[in-house]
Amino acid sequence: MTEKRIYLVGNPNCGKSTLFNQLTGLKQKTGNFSGVTVEKREGIFRTNGLDYTITDLPGTYGLGGVAEDKKIAYEVLLSRKPDEQVIYVLDALNLERGLQFLLQIIDMGIPTLVVLTMKDVLEKKRIQLDLEKLKKQIGLQFLLVNAKSGEGVETLKESITNPNQFQNCTRLWTWGTKEESFLKSAKQKLGIDSNEAEFFLSQSLKYLNEDPHFSEERYYLKFPEETKNWLRSQVIGKGFFFYYQEEMIHRSIFIKKVLAEAVTYPKSIPGSLDEKLDKVLLHPILGFICFFLLMGLLFQSLFSFAELPMDLIELGIGQIQSFTESFVSEGLLRSLLIEGIIGGVGSVVVFVPQIALLFLFIGILEESGYLARASFLMDRVMGKFGLSGKSFIPLLSSAACAVPAILGTRTIENKSDRFTTIMVSPLVMCSARYPVYILIVGTVFSFPPVFGIFNIQGFVLFSMFFLGMIVSFGFAYLFRKTVFKEDSSYFVMELPRYNLPSLKSLFHTVYGKVKSFLSTAGQIILYISVLLWFLSHFPAEYKNNQWETSPIETSYIGTIGKVMEPAIEPLGFDWKIGISILTSFAAREVMVSTLAVLYGSEENEESENLRSTLRTEKRADGSLVWTPLSGLSLLVFFAFASQCMSTLAVTKKETGTIFWPAVQFLYMTVLAIASSFLIFQLGKILGFS
Repeated sequence: MTEKRIYLVGNPNCGKSTLFNQLTGLKQKTGNFSGVTVEKREGIFRTNGLDYTITDLPGTYGLGGVAEDKKIAYEVLLSRKPDEQVIYVLDALNLERGLQFLLQIIDMGIPTLVVLTMKDVLEKKRIQLDLEKLKKQIGLQFLLVNAKSGEGVETLKESITNPNQFQNCTRLWTWGTKEESFLKSAKQKLGIDSNEAEFFLSQSLKYLNEDPHFSEERYYLKFPEETKNWLRSQVIGKGFFFYYQEEMIHRSIFIKKVLAEAVTYPKSIPGSLDEKLDKVLLHPILGFICFFLLMGLLFQSLFSFAELPMDLIELGIGQIQSFTESFVSEGLLRSLLIEGIIGGVGSVVVFVPQIALLFLFIGILEESGYLARASFLMDRVMGKFGLSGKSFIPLLSSAACAVPAILGTRTIENKSDRFTTIMVSPLVMCSARYPVYILIVGTVFSFPPVFGIFNIQGFVLFSMFFLGMIVSFGFAYLFRKTVFKEDSSYFVMELPRYNLPSLKSLFHTVYGKVKSFLSTAGQIILYISVLLWFLSHFPAEYKNNQWETSPIETSYIGTIGKVMEPAIEPLGFDWKIGISILTSFAAREVMVSTLAVLYGSEENEESENLRSTLRTEKRADGSLVWTPLSGLSLLVFFAFASQCMSTLAVTKKETGTIFWPAVQFLYMTVLAIASSFLIFQLGKILGFS
């Protein structure tokens, strides 16, 4: 089956990701671009015996610049193969800004098809767009689609299969008179007759002019020595304005002429719903109230809405265990399958509904346009801690996972802001902590709902999120005052319009995230569950034609746990909790499967599930191990401890040194131990159990 490659290119929030989901459906995979850790999304669009690989490039406002995502988009397009094409996704309501980037793509000589999104909003605002005039003036094919509903996507799919729909055209805008005249004579002298060669010449001229925004030598070095000498003699000191900013000005002049003919706006636009919503959501007081209400709703829903699917999954795992038990005879193999593999992995799978709800909620906030407004709102607060609003989206993204959040700091140009955000992002509650928190909270805070609707576990979970944010702000302030003293950057952003999220796009996002969670964390959990099963059953002896395993206390894991118990006892933890903390340094959620394996191996017939088993666990003196005080101490430990190898690895990658992940691990570990110790010891002094 023949394969072709197409790049999806466009500005941020232009509907590119929604269109990508429409084209590729579930045939998607994620990875990284070669040599860097910027996420790469690819999917397959299959038709008429041809496979089209669609690559979704990072959204950017233009080529070049210092931000990592901009550089990736530029390098990928620059190194593309001759038969690779571009679908340029253009927000129909932000034509002037989007056309700036499109003109850069045209200058590079790339075969391009333009897809205009936001068809529904365009009609709602009564803005008329003359596609024929756009086609005539730009020289490319334009298609108008509604990426959310899928209207126009079939036409787009047909166009993709038609190579004539991807067109090349020559540079549309012109430099100033002096520069244009020189460029024309240089092209004639050097025999340049293609868009691509002219693009290289333009970049070389900017280099010779020492353009501060786009000055790269590599284009200039492509020319023969004689040509380079001639260009130097003709350009340097001659007063030319071959600069990136100058380019933008001349492109803008061209764009305004095009739009003046192709777009008709209504004479008067009534006060929009966006403006009314912004008056509330961006209000200095009401805005914060709305933000915290939304966060509270999120954490309430994690318990309330996920209860039924969790029960069903738990029931299904029990059925699988019973089924396995009926087919495998008693012995080591049955114990490994039921307690080690199914019990260990199943104990984490049961939390998938909560994780899916979390990603769904964050997806709704992002697609609706609220996340950008929350960032704008928090800029005022973050300024007091030495950060700008640019740091807020990575910090809030940490509520899903610290790894993409740290990668997301690449949009922060100021190095001090960026490094500070990287160092404090892991303090914000992430999805890997949810299974741990939900297990602890459900075990030690088992109270009936307040007023019959507000779940107390939801309040505790929201408090842990709030605690993570506050502590991350505090440490950001500390880092900015001591290590990263450079002035903070200004925060400038364009607020997107409010949109109704696309159900299809949300489904693809949630599906992809849950699949990634199960395939990455699931593998680690499986391996560690098997290892723990071995350590908790051996040494074993073969007697009377059967294996006799060791009790948990005298097993390998029991011996290790007993050695470390005196060190963690002041924090309120017993040796089993200590072992679960130790294994969770691979990934936090492993703590749950560790406890499931450790307690499952004790064959507690009275326990209906892991929580009820934990509630009855006692110390040697007969006191309960899992109490509200020890649970609170454990919650705080997991809130602050650096227990994620992936986060440390990506911190090393982003900072370029082992020093900063080492600092991150040390300060978070010390903070976790000190906080747990103080909470448990002060609680005991005050008479809490």
